[in-house]
Amino acid sequence: MKSELRNYLEIFTKELHDNMLSYWMKYGVEKEGKSFYGAVDLKNEPVLSANKTSVLNARILWTFAAAAKKYPGKGYEEIAHKAYRVVYEDFADKEHGGFYMELNADNEVANDIKHTYAQAFVIYSLSKYYESNPATEVMDRVQDFFYFLDKKTKDPEHIGYLESFTRDWSIYKENRMADNNEPKSMNTHLHLLEAYAAVYKIWKDDLVKQRLTELLDIFINNIIREDGHLGIFFTGEFAETDSSKAICSFGHDIEASWLLWEAAEILGDESIKTKIKPLLLKMADAVLRVGVDKDGGLFLESTRYGSHIRTNKHWWLQAENLVGLMNAFELTGDPLYWDTVKLAWGFIDKHVIDHEGGEWFTKVSRLGKPYLIEPEDDPSPFYRNDWKIDPWKCPYHNGRAMIELSNRISGLLEK
Repeated sequence: MKSELRNYLEIFTKELHDNMLSYWMKYGVEKEGKSFYGAVDLKNEPVLSANKTSVLNARILWTFAAAAKKYPGKGYEEIAHKAYRVVYEDFADKEHGGFYMELNADNEVANDIKHTYAQAFVIYSLSKYYESNPATEVMDRVQDFFYFLDKKTKDPEHIGYLESFTRDWSIYKENRMADNNEPKSMNTHLHLLEAYAAVYKIWKDDLVKQRLTELLDIFINNIIREDGHLGIFFTGEFAETDSSKAICSFGHDIEASWLLWEAAEILGDESIKTKIKPLLLKMADAVLRVGVDKDGGLFLESTRYGSHIRTNKHWWLQAENLVGLMNAFELTGDPLYWDTVKLAWGFIDKHVIDHEGGEWFTKVSRLGKPYLIEPEDDPSPFYRNDWKIDPWKCPYHNGRAMIELSNRISGLLEK
């Protein structure tokens, strides 16, 4: 077993350095300018007209800060410093606070809506940046922005957080991160959870602890369904909406299974860990039962209460599938999870990685054929198949997966 683990440690480490981070350093950084391209096409040429998003740039910051911490001296620090500057100098709204959603190619504001989802990624990335660069200025910004975000986004009447706001932080009901403008979403709360866990990891503040505990309770009591899948959209009172109940998002299910455990471990509350462990294993098993194809690839989602499966396999789902199954293997020792990690990696290596052009394809068919144009009958929710980098296609999911797998396998080898 240890020999096999060492082999996969080498594989995942090589993928991180030689295919992911090197790609972003070569093609993602503006040749003329001080920031990062908003998009790069399949020929690795920048799409100079593409907008830039705070989500993409925060995720670049998180990825390279994490890499810089784990692998100092490889040039990752410089990219992290650049991304930090971009986030704070280009995207920060210095008048009303928070961070703009989009800039155009000339770094002018193109979308000033303040999505809680996007704000969460900023504080998540700042927390990781502090781990690799523990400067007082960075900690001050983490603390100030946490208090600001808590004041602006937390629902004053009900549990949970509101979704989106205008530039001056008035409620913006027409543009939430939800299909039908539902008041609350699982996705926003999942990324607030990971963000506040990252904040609490570096700053043991009582209010951060309280908010992280509340978010874990929301998942335990309101978001995780009885069958182990996650509810998607919710009312203001945090009841799942009828239109949401027919949907299962397998990528979010498996991603949440390990993020919940990470948050519970960082929080350190044994009673919550006792509650969450069987739930996250139920989540992993639910995904294995109906979401993982026989070749190890992870389907996008099911609709109509499971009677319809969207069989396309998007890049980020495959990355999260690896980490979620690895987490379940660590917690149980059940070889089924490790065998599925290997199977899933085999699918990724054969079909999802672009071995000629670099990085990963955005989406492949059930049989592993890459989509190189956007199909009219099955459009991607945000990202484009004909771009290798775009406002949503980032190094965070697959880069983080390689870092997580390397850390987790190293831990097993040390036992």
